[in-house]
Amino acid sequence: MEVSVLLSTYNQEKYIAQALESVLMQETDFDYEIVILEDCSTDATREIVLAYQKQHPDKIRVRLAARNECSNKPFAEEFQAAASEYIAMLDGDDYWTSPKKLQTQVEFLSSHPECALCFHNALRIYEDQGRAQIRYNSSNQKRICAIEDIWESNFIAGCTPMIRKDVLRTFPEWYHTLLWGDWPLYILCSQHGKIGYIDEILGVYRIHSQGFWSRLNAIQKLEWWVGFYETMNANLDFRFDDIVVPLICAKRKELSDLCSLMNTAQRMLPRGAVLIVTSGASGDLPPLKEYRLWAFPDRSSKQVRQKFASGPSGSAEAAWIQAHHTYEFCLYGGPKWDLLASVTVTKKETALWSGVSGKDPGKDGAFIEASPNPVPSGATHGKTIVTWATGDGSNGVIDVVVKNLQMHHPVDGAEAIEQLETLKAKGGEFLLAPRNSFAFFEGYPELKRYLDRRYRLIEDDEICQIYDLRETY
Repeated sequence: MEVSVLLSTYNQEKYIAQALESVLMQETDFDYEIVILEDCSTDATREIVLAYQKQHPDKIRVRLAARNECSNKPFAEEFQAAASEYIAMLDGDDYWTSPKKLQTQVEFLSSHPECALCFHNALRIYEDQGRAQIRYNSSNQKRICAIEDIWESNFIAGCTPMIRKDVLRTFPEWYHTLLWGDWPLYILCSQHGKIGYIDEILGVYRIHSQGFWSRLNAIQKLEWWVGFYETMNANLDFRFDDIVVPLICAKRKELSDLCSLMNTAQRMLPRGAVLIVTSGASGDLPPLKEYRLWAFPDRSSKQVRQKFASGPSGSAEAAWIQAHHTYEFCLYGGPKWDLLASVTVTKKETALWSGVSGKDPGKDGAFIEASPNPVPSGATHGKTIVTWATGDGSNGVIDVVVKNLQMHHPVDGAEAIEQLETLKAKGGEFLLAPRNSFAFFEGYPELKRYLDRRYRLIEDDEICQIYDLRETY
């Protein structure tokens, strides 16, 4: 056995089947096993994983908790008991998008003996917030990292690591009681080797309202972060003081600045106002419950509808299929121009949703299909042929809804100004720019000049700037 996949799950009936299917689809030249750690769910998660185990008894083993343990001990025990050379990890609410994920990581570790573990990029999907997806790791992610890097932040998405089993022969007792097990695990492993990075998106990291971390506000996250550093530093006998102490100081400063920012906003701005807040793509907005907060740049995904073709039947080429977009081709017809059939097309790199069909059922013999689907990787723009028929010989019209699934940053100052004015037109009253987001203005100097010419700056200190957008000069 080359790889053991440790899949942890609790109350994830909505997601667990997709997670398991993404593991079962792996194409490898070695054997692998799936060990499911089911932590006594109160929903249908246990029934679902047992059904999968019954269908794949030679591939899946299930460890059932007698009660909800909220402990890392089961994971540590299965890690140590595995007969495999490598351990891959997956949470039940995430999934893999590439059938070559395991093969790719095994080959990487085989060719990089200096690495104790490796990970790859993933898509960060915000399920409940209407936000566009973003890459988990930025373009400047280091290809090889050391222990000081993983202390600074956990840059490894939970669906992405693969670890050499022999780098951790035993787990310290304190590991069992930690709230989370992944980040401490990476720190422990990095004492025995480097961390390798594969710059490919091979999985999806899902953020939703039931996730522990996503339920915390910005202040709570910073408080947890400080507590984590202090606890881990003590657990490792303060051997990493030179790394950890400056990190603790930086997080405490960040926490102090955030509290000062909130105090300034509450002092300067009327309750109930709509605040446009400059923020990075993955950053949290300040927890100002007395206000409505909108992120700037806009984090929502974009979509455009346009006419594609018409006629009772036919075929047409769509030669502009891009990665990180979905294309929904909708066939309308009949006396009331009802939706007769539809098909969703993606490019292979997108691969966001398992089970996207090439042809959805139509009405009264109507159909629409696309081939190939998904469109192969390679060129910037891929091609597919869309074929359709209304079924009764009547005329039909095909619209295509193009959805850009990634957050779109303004390409220049003019677009940044346009995006700001769009948010203002929707009701934005003040622009709140925390000091730690000022680098955004450096990228769009035209926006800063526009703001200074047009709107009154009502606060400018070491914590933030606030512009009143209600009136113009």
